[in-house]
Amino acid sequence: HYPATDIPQASRFLFQQKWVRMIVDCHAISVPVIQDDLLMHPLCLVGSTLRAPHGCHAQYMANMGSVASLVVAVMSMRLVRKVRGGRHSTRLWGLVVCHHMSARSIPYPLRYAC
Repeated sequence: HYPATDIPQASRFLFQQKWVRMIVDCHAISVPVIQDDLLMHPLCLVGSTLRAPHGCHAQYMANMGSVASLVVAVMSMRLVRKVRGGRHSTRLWGLVVCHHMSARSIPYPLRYAC
């Protein structure tokens, strides 16, 4: 059990956008993404599953002896308005975190099922 403050706000935002996150190997060397100067808008990697882990998170995993992880966000849904046609709002309720002691990739169909 971890308090909400243990998960940085930026990470909570990313989990609200992309509910499944996988780190295949926290020791792997990350590859920089270079944006073409001709692009009118900055490149957005919010929807990317395979982003490099933040340095402190990779160190945290290494300290636990973990190399790979799969994290699934648990979202709670609530009705914003109770009038007809009300919309639902979701918020991050928790995380299911799975660790492995060696590099491990979960196939897309299994991640999609989450």
